Amino acid sequence: MLQSPKRSSGGLRYEGGSQGESSIPSIDFSGILAAVRRQMRPVLIGICIGAAVGLAFFIAKTPVYFAGTQLLLDSKSKVNDEVAVTALSELGLDTGAVDSQVEVLKSLNIANSVIAKVGLDRVLDDNTVQSPVASVISALKSGIRSIKEAILPPRKPTPEDVEAAQREAALAYLAGNMSLKRVGRTYVIEIGFASTQPDKAAQIANAFTQSYLDDQFSANFEATRRATDWLLPRIQELRQKAIETDLAVQKFRGEKGLITTSTGSLVNEQQVGEINTQLVLARSDVARADAKYDRIQSIISAGQMDAAVSEAIDNPIIVELRNKATAAAKTESELAAKLGPNHYQVQRLRSDLAEYRRLIFSELGRIAESYRSERDIAIAREKALEAQLKNQVGLTDVANKDKVALRELEREADTYKNLYETMLQRYQESLQKQSFPVSEARVISAATVPSQPASPKLALSVILGAILGFIGGAGYGAVRELRDLGFRSASQIRDLLRLECIGVMPRISPRQLALVPPIAKSGPGQVGGSGMMRYATNHILSPFAETLRSAKVAVDFAVGEKVPKIIALASVLPTEGKSTISKNFASMLAQLGTRTVLIDADLRFRGLSDDIAPHAQKGLFHILSQGAPVSSVMMVEAETGLGFIPAGADIGSAHTSNLVSSPAMGQLLADLGTKADYIVIDLPPLGPVVDVRAAAKYFDGVLFVLEWGATSRDLVVDAFEANPQVYEKCIGVILNKVDTHRLHFYTSKVPQDGLHKKYAAYYG
Repeated sequence: MLQSPKRSSGGLRYEGGSQGESSIPSIDFSGILAAVRRQMRPVLIGICIGAAVGLAFFIAKTPVYFAGTQLLLDSKSKVNDEVAVTALSELGLDTGAVDSQVEVLKSLNIANSVIAKVGLDRVLDDNTVQSPVASVISALKSGIRSIKEAILPPRKPTPEDVEAAQREAALAYLAGNMSLKRVGRTYVIEIGFASTQPDKAAQIANAFTQSYLDDQFSANFEATRRATDWLLPRIQELRQKAIETDLAVQKFRGEKGLITTSTGSLVNEQQVGEINTQLVLARSDVARADAKYDRIQSIISAGQMDAAVSEAIDNPIIVELRNKATAAAKTESELAAKLGPNHYQVQRLRSDLAEYRRLIFSELGRIAESYRSERDIAIAREKALEAQLKNQVGLTDVANKDKVALRELEREADTYKNLYETMLQRYQESLQKQSFPVSEARVISAATVPSQPASPKLALSVILGAILGFIGGAGYGAVRELRDLGFRSASQIRDLLRLECIGVMPRISPRQLALVPPIAKSGPGQVGGSGMMRYATNHILSPFAETLRSAKVAVDFAVGEKVPKIIALASVLPTEGKSTISKNFASMLAQLGTRTVLIDADLRFRGLSDDIAPHAQKGLFHILSQGAPVSSVMMVEAETGLGFIPAGADIGSAHTSNLVSSPAMGQLLADLGTKADYIVIDLPPLGPVVDVRAAAKYFDGVLFVLEWGATSRDLVVDAFEANPQVYEKCIGVILNKVDTHRLHFYTSKVPQDGLHKKYAAYYG
């Protein structure tokens, strides 16, 4: 026998499982798929409802048209002149600059300009076209406002108040329907406007761009005007400063005698350079004159008549004397050879040759004197230049000291001159910009009148509605799945209760019950009953009867050869169909030819007795409490021969558990056992009363009836925990009122619905 149930952290489970089971949890994908299949209907219904709502929204929503235009900002634009005065530089448009221009487009100044271009009345006309829902809301607000005004009359607004309210409404409308965005990382800004009128959407979008361009023109013009006004007095001041500093430079030059040449240097500096150059030349001349004088003196001292100097070579007298001396020497040599060295002709020629020599050296002495004179002149000139250079150097030292102060005055004058020229140039540029203001943006795509509404979109509305419906249906299905705490499949019974599921009782429809023939009017002591109580005996080949035959096999297998077999049928709650199954089970046993007695032991409710023997006055209560004979209480079903002991009427005792567990109950069952093969007892439910626990000692087995999907699993486990004697004798569980068409949704392994269709040929 299975052990008692116990609670575990994962839910209600029983001991005695396989030792080889793994403790690692796994995801039951097939179970999840089965849950999805079970809740598919609410999901589909939710999708259909959501799609219908989306379609209704599309039909009811007023179409909105969207028109867009694009502005290109100049990425290399200069900063305005007011900033240029201080920065004097150019800046490119970065991300912050583009975002700043977006904020400018959102400004109140641009919105007021748009209202001025389009017209206040034209802007407000769009608010009159509303969707049905908005119209209803507006009507409710108007009604509430009327009631409030009737109770507290408001102050009559002035025309200025009305116009201010209209302008405020127009500004709110423009802000709520305008869209601005930067296109990627470019310098393009997209301006869009949504309206219920397509022409107005394009008109207002273009008005925004035009107002922005006008604002840029105005801003540039105002900036250049302010820059011009600021520059003019400063230009005059700089002009005066430039003149003053230039005059100071010229005055200082005049006072210090710092006269400059065409090259920009001082006259003293130029003179020093020239004297230095002349001094170098003079020293060169002195050296050359010394060399010439020394050379000719050495020639004269050495008596070298044939020595060559430039002046001797170029002197015609010396040349002629040399020629004569040469000729005389030649003749003297020839005559000396012919006449002898002492001949008078030879002597005379020697005298002539000596005279020629004297004359040549006399001429060379004169040349030497000229060389000495040149040397003296060169030396004198050198000394004069050195003295002059020394004097000029002294003057230059004084001039250099004055030149330092001069350079400082010149730098100051140049600074004021450059500033004056720069400011004058900026001033001219500002005048040009003021005359021809240039915008830093241009329209690259103007807004056109849209031909198709931007919203609502039919496909988008239906798809979004279907998605919302899917979410709602899935949520509802999840709630249903979480709230489904009953038993739905045989595997749940085996896994949770560790009991065998004997079979499923299909739900019998009214159409099927109508096929049960009505019972003839029964006489005294005969069992009648509704069609449901006789369904198994009239449909012996139905799945309903087949489940009862499975129960008989389970009983025979569990109890064995014992006679009689005392079988009790119990449930946790009322209305689970326990009495119906008890009657049909007992009738089926009797129909099979076995001696069967059915006892209604539910002394408090007496549902079975009221159905099949409503006029019976005596019953089990009278047998157990008053000792009434069984023969006076026993009733018989004419169709099957089933014996039936009703509960009895006028039950006065509330201690029914004492009666069903009394020795009299045991004696009754013993007496009936001599005449019956099966004794079927219809017990009260386990939940509200303790009668089943009290009488469990008399039963050979218990068939437990659970309504499909109705009885909480926790409640069943709690009932078994409270009644372990009943659980130990429980043969199996019968699932009652099963919707066989939906049963396959609750199993992930065997498609039960398909099996029922295949088994249809075996059922009558």
